[in-house]
Amino acid sequence: MADPTTGKNGVSRRGFVRQAAALTGAATLGNLTATNAQAAPNKRTDAMPMRTLGRTGVKVSTLTLGTAPLGQGPATIKEGQAVVERALELGVNYIDTAQIYGNAEAFIAPVMKQHRDRAFLASKVWADEVDTFDKKLTEVFNTLKVDMIDLLHIHSLGGKDVDKILAKGGVLDYLDKKKEQGVIRFIGISGHNHPMKFKRMIDTGRVDVMMVAMNFADRHTYGFEEKVLPAAREQNTGVACMKVFGGVKATKDSPWTNYNHISPAQMPAVYFRNAVRYALDLPGVATAVIGVHSIEQLEQNVAFVRNHEPLSEAETESLLDHGKKLAADWGPRFGPVS
Repeated sequence: MADPTTGKNGVSRRGFVRQAAALTGAATLGNLTATNAQAAPNKRTDAMPMRTLGRTGVKVSTLTLGTAPLGQGPATIKEGQAVVERALELGVNYIDTAQIYGNAEAFIAPVMKQHRDRAFLASKVWADEVDTFDKKLTEVFNTLKVDMIDLLHIHSLGGKDVDKILAKGGVLDYLDKKKEQGVIRFIGISGHNHPMKFKRMIDTGRVDVMMVAMNFADRHTYGFEEKVLPAAREQNTGVACMKVFGGVKATKDSPWTNYNHISPAQMPAVYFRNAVRYALDLPGVATAVIGVHSIEQLEQNVAFVRNHEPLSEAETESLLDHGKKLAADWGPRFGPVS
């Protein structure tokens, strides 16, 4: 198989053209639902694939339930709770949320009360100053109604002051203390842009997990695959891949930073299955974080990971070529690259 961090695989021109034509033809189905356009292969398994999340040593499902779309509405707390419960039933043990995801933490709370032992729970705090971080973390615990969070991310690191975070007595020192106290198990960083900020944090050797935006289009813009993944592997940092389908579509009136709106996935549905394959093929990636609006979307994503097959060399080459076109259309919508 081709190394997806380089895209170099020596595929023949004939094979490339044949695969590109197939994908181009399939792209005309973009108005169909993900279920119709990207049905899983006939070969099916009921087992949820698991991978080790780097230095944490924790076995996590290769699909993580992202809760931002649900939390932003119009789903009710009862409906959101039903999706989380269904995810656990299907073997998804990694639940990702954040304080700014609307009512997501509120509908996760009752599920954790009953099934805390079945979930690897990750949340985030959007701050780079200790006093603010401490206040917001207290709010997170109060809303989730838990006494321990498995993984706590510094949310959207690309927009934070890393010098401040790394300073003596800064947020990273604060999180080290919380980890020692058993309030959190692991320290994480999440975000979409400024990849070199992530590398700088990982190089400290104190980050357990990173969750970053990686897909076959944004690879050509932000390039976390080349710029950060090697450092993560060197430090055995766990890696969660988010924005697998490209994320919400930014507009002038609804920039990506506005979490109080619903937007469709950026990527045409025809690409969804191969987008999951791309994410799970990246060396070091343990899980793909995908947000959903419904149980139906959750079940489709579960089918994708249960039936995961690595991309062939021709598929990798063609997918990255299509990614260049999408990247040119999307641009650096998550903010500055550097």
